[in-house]
Amino acid sequence: MTRRILHAADIHLDSPLQKLGTYEHAPVDRIRGASRRALENLVQLAINESVDLVVIAGDLYDGDWPDQNTGLFFVAQANKLVRAEIPIVVIRGNHDAANLMTSSLPLPANPDGSQIMMSSDLVDLRQFESIGVAVHGRSFRTRAETENLAADYPAPLSGMFNLGLLHTSLTGAEGHDPYAPCTPTQLADKNYDYWALGHVHARGEHGLPDAAPIMFSGNLQGRHIRETGPKGCVIIDVDDRNQCTTTFHELDVVRWQLCSIDVSGLQHVDEISDAFQAWLAQALTSADQRVLVVRVELCGETNLHHELHRRS
Repeated sequence: MTRRILHAADIHLDSPLQKLGTYEHAPVDRIRGASRRALENLVQLAINESVDLVVIAGDLYDGDWPDQNTGLFFVAQANKLVRAEIPIVVIRGNHDAANLMTSSLPLPANPDGSQIMMSSDLVDLRQFESIGVAVHGRSFRTRAETENLAADYPAPLSGMFNLGLLHTSLTGAEGHDPYAPCTPTQLADKNYDYWALGHVHARGEHGLPDAAPIMFSGNLQGRHIRETGPKGCVIIDVDDRNQCTTTFHELDVVRWQLCSIDVSGLQHVDEISDAFQAWLAQALTSADQRVLVVRVELCGETNLHHELHRRS
Protein backbone atom coordinates (compact mmCIF):
# COMPACT_ATOMS: atom_id res chain seq x y z
CA MET A 1 0.00 0.00 0.00
CA THR A 2 1.36 3.40 -0.98
CA ARG A 3 0.40 6.60 0.84
CA ARG A 4 0.95 10.33 0.49
CA ILE A 5 1.35 12.71 3.45
CA LEU A 6 1.67 16.48 3.22
CA HIS A 7 4.00 18.00 5.83
CA ALA A 8 3.79 21.75 6.47
CA ALA A 9 4.69 24.06 9.36
CA ASP A 10 4.94 27.68 10.47
CA ILE A 11 2.04 29.07 8.48
CA HIS A 12 1.77 32.10 10.80
CA LEU A 13 -1.69 32.83 9.47
CA ASP A 14 -2.34 36.59 9.21
CA SER A 15 1.15 37.43 10.46
CA PRO A 16 1.44 41.23 10.53
CA LEU A 17 3.93 42.71 8.06
CA GLN A 18 5.14 46.04 9.34
CA LYS A 19 5.81 49.35 7.52
CA LEU A 20 4.58 48.21 4.12
CA GLY A 21 2.77 51.50 3.64
CA THR A 22 6.08 53.39 3.65
CA TYR A 23 6.96 51.95 0.24
CA GLU A 24 5.27 53.83 -2.57
CA HIS A 25 3.31 51.67 -5.02
CA ALA A 26 3.91 48.51 -2.94
CA PRO A 27 1.08 45.95 -3.40
CA VAL A 28 0.24 46.18 0.29
CA ASP A 29 -2.98 44.17 0.22
CA ARG A 30 -1.44 41.30 -1.74
CA ILE A 31 1.50 41.11 0.65
CA ARG A 32 -0.69 41.30 3.76
CA GLY A 33 -2.90 38.51 2.43
CA ALA A 34 0.02 36.27 1.44
CA SER A 35 -0.27 33.83 4.36
CA ARG A 36 -3.95 33.19 3.56
CA ARG A 37 -3.29 32.66 -0.12
CA ALA A 38 -0.42 30.28 0.71
CA LEU A 39 -2.73 28.23 2.95
CA GLU A 40 -5.30 28.11 0.16
CA ASN A 41 -2.52 26.85 -2.13
CA LEU A 42 -1.70 24.13 0.39
CA VAL A 43 -5.29 22.92 0.56
CA GLN A 44 -5.61 22.89 -3.23
CA LEU A 45 -2.31 21.02 -3.57
CA ALA A 46 -3.48 18.39 -1.08
CA ILE A 47 -6.66 17.86 -3.07
CA ASN A 48 -4.98 17.91 -6.49
CA GLU A 49 -2.25 15.49 -5.38
CA SER A 50 -4.74 13.15 -3.64
CA VAL A 51 -2.80 13.13 -0.39
CA ASP A 52 -4.04 10.83 2.36
CA LEU A 53 -3.13 13.05 5.32
CA VAL A 54 -2.00 16.61 6.12
CA VAL A 55 0.17 17.35 9.17
CA ILE A 56 1.11 20.84 10.41
CA ALA A 57 4.05 20.99 12.82
CA GLY A 58 3.16 24.09 14.85
CA ASP A 59 2.70 27.86 14.50
CA LEU A 60 -0.42 27.58 12.42
CA TYR A 61 -1.28 30.97 13.91
CA ASP A 62 1.05 33.87 14.63
CA GLY A 63 -0.30 34.69 18.11
CA ASP A 64 -3.38 36.30 19.57
CA TRP A 65 -6.04 37.49 17.15
CA PRO A 66 -7.82 40.85 17.25
CA ASP A 67 -11.00 38.93 16.33
CA GLN A 68 -12.19 35.49 15.18
CA ASN A 69 -11.61 36.09 11.46
CA THR A 70 -8.19 34.43 11.42
CA GLY A 71 -9.52 31.28 13.07
CA LEU A 72 -12.62 31.21 10.90
CA PHE A 73 -10.46 31.36 7.79
CA PHE A 74 -8.56 28.26 8.93
CA VAL A 75 -11.83 26.48 9.75
CA ALA A 76 -13.04 27.13 6.21
CA GLN A 77 -9.84 25.65 4.75
CA ALA A 78 -9.94 22.66 7.12
CA ASN A 79 -13.53 22.00 6.05
CA LYS A 80 -12.38 21.81 2.42
CA LEU A 81 -9.94 19.05 3.36
CA VAL A 82 -12.54 17.18 5.42
CA ARG A 83 -15.03 17.33 2.54
CA ALA A 84 -12.30 15.86 0.32
CA GLU A 85 -11.91 13.01 2.86
CA ILE A 86 -8.40 14.20 3.81
CA PRO A 87 -7.69 14.17 7.58
CA ILE A 88 -5.53 16.90 9.12
CA VAL A 89 -3.46 16.83 12.30
CA VAL A 90 -2.04 19.98 13.92
CA ILE A 91 0.15 20.76 16.93
CA ARG A 92 0.59 24.16 18.54
CA GLY A 93 4.02 25.80 18.51
CA ASN A 94 5.48 28.71 20.46
CA HIS A 95 3.51 31.34 18.54
CA ASP A 96 0.06 29.83 18.98
CA ALA A 97 0.44 27.94 22.27
CA ALA A 98 -1.04 30.76 24.34
CA ASN A 99 -3.76 31.78 21.89
CA LEU A 100 -6.82 31.56 24.11
CA MET A 101 -9.26 32.22 21.27
CA THR A 102 -8.37 28.91 19.59
CA SER A 103 -9.69 26.98 22.58
CA SER A 104 -13.17 28.48 22.09
CA LEU A 105 -13.20 28.07 18.33
CA PRO A 106 -14.88 24.81 17.27
CA LEU A 107 -12.87 22.95 14.65
CA PRO A 108 -14.35 20.36 12.30
CA ALA A 109 -13.72 16.72 13.09
CA ASN A 110 -11.68 14.60 10.71
CA PRO A 111 -13.50 12.18 8.39
CA ASP A 112 -12.94 9.38 10.95
CA GLY A 113 -14.24 11.57 13.80
CA SER A 114 -10.82 12.30 15.34
CA GLN A 115 -9.81 15.76 16.49
CA ILE A 116 -7.58 18.00 14.39
CA MET A 117 -5.63 19.61 17.25
CA MET A 118 -3.33 17.43 19.35
CA SER A 119 -3.08 17.67 23.13
CA SER A 120 -0.56 19.77 25.06
CA ASP A 121 -0.94 17.65 28.23
CA LEU A 122 0.80 14.56 26.89
CA VAL A 123 2.07 13.00 23.70
CA ASP A 124 -1.10 12.43 21.68
CA LEU A 125 -1.83 9.76 19.08
CA ARG A 126 -3.89 9.66 15.90
CA GLN A 127 -4.24 6.26 14.26
CA PHE A 128 -5.48 6.18 10.69
CA GLU A 129 -6.03 2.47 10.19
CA SER A 130 -7.24 2.73 6.60
CA ILE A 131 -3.87 4.08 5.45
CA GLY A 132 -1.71 2.42 8.10
CA VAL A 133 -0.38 5.67 9.59
CA ALA A 134 0.13 6.58 13.26
CA VAL A 135 0.88 10.22 14.15
CA HIS A 136 2.53 10.93 17.50
CA GLY A 137 2.57 14.59 18.53
CA ARG A 138 2.34 17.07 21.36
CA SER A 139 1.38 20.74 21.30
CA PHE A 140 3.24 23.40 23.26
CA ARG A 141 1.62 24.28 26.59
CA THR A 142 3.33 27.68 26.79
CA ARG A 143 5.16 29.98 24.42
CA ALA A 144 8.54 28.96 25.84
CA GLU A 145 8.78 25.17 25.99
CA THR A 146 12.31 24.53 27.24
CA GLU A 147 11.85 20.83 28.04
CA ASN A 148 12.89 18.03 25.72
CA LEU A 149 9.37 17.04 24.65
CA ALA A 150 10.74 14.29 22.39
CA ALA A 151 11.88 12.30 25.43
CA ASP A 152 8.27 11.31 26.18
CA TYR A 153 7.33 10.16 22.68
CA PRO A 154 6.40 6.45 22.90
CA ALA A 155 7.67 3.46 20.98
CA PRO A 156 6.35 3.07 17.43
CA LEU A 157 3.19 1.09 16.77
CA SER A 158 3.92 -2.20 15.05
CA GLY A 159 2.77 -2.52 11.46
CA MET A 160 2.12 1.21 11.03
CA PHE A 161 3.98 4.07 9.38
CA ASN A 162 4.93 6.05 12.48
CA LEU A 163 5.25 9.81 12.06
CA GLY A 164 6.53 12.06 14.84
CA LEU A 165 5.10 15.59 14.80
CA LEU A 166 7.22 18.03 16.78
CA HIS A 167 7.86 21.78 17.08
CA THR A 168 11.52 22.11 18.03
CA SER A 169 14.77 23.97 17.48
CA LEU A 170 16.69 20.64 17.61
CA THR A 171 20.15 21.64 18.85
CA GLY A 172 19.63 25.30 17.97
CA ALA A 173 19.19 27.41 14.86
CA GLU A 174 20.23 30.97 14.14
CA GLY A 175 17.35 33.40 14.57
CA HIS A 176 15.15 30.89 16.42
CA ASP A 177 14.58 30.52 20.15
CA PRO A 178 15.86 27.23 21.65
CA TYR A 179 12.49 25.57 22.26
CA ALA A 180 11.85 21.87 22.89
CA PRO A 181 15.56 21.11 22.37
CA CYS A 182 16.62 17.64 21.32
CA THR A 183 19.18 15.98 19.07
CA PRO A 184 18.74 14.10 15.79
CA THR A 185 20.17 11.05 17.56
CA GLN A 186 17.44 11.19 20.20
CA LEU A 187 14.79 11.37 17.50
CA ALA A 188 16.37 8.56 15.46
CA ASP A 189 16.43 6.36 18.57
CA LYS A 190 12.62 6.44 18.66
CA ASN A 191 12.63 4.28 15.50
CA TYR A 192 9.85 6.24 13.81
CA ASP A 193 9.60 6.27 10.03
CA TYR A 194 9.55 10.07 9.63
CA TRP A 195 9.89 13.15 11.84
CA ALA A 196 7.83 16.14 10.67
CA LEU A 197 9.35 19.19 12.37
CA GLY A 198 8.39 22.83 12.66
CA HIS A 199 9.84 26.03 14.18
CA VAL A 200 12.91 26.52 11.97
CA HIS A 201 11.82 28.44 8.87
CA ALA A 202 14.62 27.15 6.63
CA ARG A 203 13.75 23.86 4.95
CA GLY A 204 16.25 21.14 5.79
CA GLU A 205 16.89 17.43 6.36
CA HIS A 206 18.59 16.49 9.64
CA GLY A 207 18.34 12.70 9.57
CA LEU A 208 21.27 10.45 10.34
CA PRO A 209 22.78 8.11 7.73
CA ASP A 210 20.63 5.00 7.22
CA ALA A 211 17.95 6.39 9.55
CA ALA A 212 14.48 7.84 9.00
CA PRO A 213 14.15 11.38 7.63
CA ILE A 214 14.08 14.21 10.17
CA MET A 215 12.69 17.12 8.18
CA PHE A 216 11.93 20.79 8.63
CA SER A 217 9.51 21.69 5.86
CA GLY A 218 10.25 25.39 6.40
CA ASN A 219 7.57 28.04 6.59
CA LEU A 220 4.79 28.23 4.05
CA GLN A 221 5.27 31.90 3.18
CA GLY A 222 8.30 34.12 3.77
CA ARG A 223 7.45 37.04 6.08
CA HIS A 224 10.44 39.36 5.67
CA ILE A 225 13.68 39.88 3.77
CA ARG A 226 15.60 37.41 5.96
CA GLU A 227 13.31 34.62 4.72
CA THR A 228 14.34 34.52 1.09
CA GLY A 229 13.69 32.10 -1.73
CA PRO A 230 10.94 29.56 -2.42
CA LYS A 231 8.73 28.53 0.50
CA GLY A 232 6.15 25.77 0.74
CA CYS A 233 5.60 22.24 1.98
CA VAL A 234 6.87 18.69 1.58
CA ILE A 235 4.88 15.75 0.25
CA ILE A 236 6.01 12.37 1.59
CA ASP A 237 5.46 9.35 -0.62
CA VAL A 238 5.43 6.15 1.46
CA ASP A 239 5.82 2.75 -0.15
CA ASP A 240 4.52 -0.63 1.04
CA ARG A 241 7.72 -1.15 3.09
CA ASN A 242 7.23 2.18 4.93
CA GLN A 243 10.18 3.68 3.08
CA CYS A 244 9.59 7.26 2.02
CA THR A 245 10.76 9.90 -0.42
CA THR A 246 10.06 13.61 -0.14
CA THR A 247 9.24 16.27 -2.72
CA PHE A 248 9.20 20.02 -2.06
CA HIS A 249 6.31 22.07 -3.46
CA GLU A 250 6.42 25.86 -3.75
CA LEU A 251 3.31 27.50 -2.27
CA ASP A 252 4.37 31.07 -1.49
CA VAL A 253 2.64 33.95 -3.25
CA VAL A 254 5.11 36.69 -2.28
CA ARG A 255 8.82 35.92 -2.57
CA TRP A 256 11.55 37.81 -0.77
CA GLN A 257 14.90 37.94 -2.56
CA LEU A 258 18.34 39.42 -1.93
CA CYS A 259 20.20 40.66 -5.01
CA SER A 260 23.93 40.92 -4.24
CA ILE A 261 26.00 42.72 -6.90
CA ASP A 262 29.81 42.75 -6.85
CA VAL A 263 30.74 46.29 -7.93
CA SER A 264 34.50 45.96 -7.46
CA GLY A 265 35.17 45.58 -11.18
CA LEU A 266 32.61 48.06 -12.48
CA GLN A 267 33.54 51.45 -13.94
CA HIS A 268 30.16 53.10 -14.53
CA VAL A 269 26.94 53.36 -12.53
CA ASP A 270 25.02 52.16 -15.56
CA GLU A 271 26.82 48.81 -15.27
CA ILE A 272 25.25 48.33 -11.85
CA SER A 273 21.83 48.99 -13.32
CA ASP A 274 22.54 46.53 -16.14
CA ALA A 275 23.65 43.87 -13.65
CA PHE A 276 20.47 44.35 -11.62
CA GLN A 277 18.25 44.19 -14.70
CA ALA A 278 19.88 40.92 -15.76
CA TRP A 279 19.42 39.46 -12.26
CA LEU A 280 15.83 40.67 -12.11
CA ALA A 281 14.90 39.11 -15.45
CA GLN A 282 16.08 35.71 -14.21
CA ALA A 283 14.44 36.16 -10.81
CA LEU A 284 11.09 37.05 -12.35
CA THR A 285 11.21 33.93 -14.52
CA SER A 286 11.92 31.78 -11.46
CA ALA A 287 9.21 33.52 -9.44
CA ASP A 288 6.53 32.34 -11.90
CA GLN A 289 4.31 35.45 -11.61
CA ARG A 290 4.69 35.78 -7.84
CA VAL A 291 5.16 39.18 -6.24
CA LEU A 292 8.89 39.77 -5.71
CA VAL A 293 10.17 41.91 -2.84
CA VAL A 294 13.85 42.61 -3.47
CA ARG A 295 16.66 44.12 -1.45
CA VAL A 296 19.74 45.11 -3.47
CA GLU A 297 23.15 44.80 -1.81
CA LEU A 298 26.31 46.26 -3.40
CA CYS A 299 29.55 44.56 -2.38
CA GLY A 300 33.23 45.30 -2.94
CA GLU A 301 35.51 48.33 -3.16
CA THR A 302 34.79 50.65 -6.05
CA ASN A 303 35.69 54.06 -7.41
CA LEU A 304 31.94 54.58 -7.82
CA HIS A 305 31.44 54.92 -4.05
CA HIS A 306 31.07 58.70 -3.98
CA GLU A 307 28.95 58.76 -7.13
CA LEU A 308 26.57 56.19 -5.63
CA HIS A 309 26.21 58.20 -2.41
CA ARG A 310 25.64 61.38 -4.37
CA ARG A 311 22.73 59.75 -6.22
CA SER A 312 21.17 58.14 -3.17
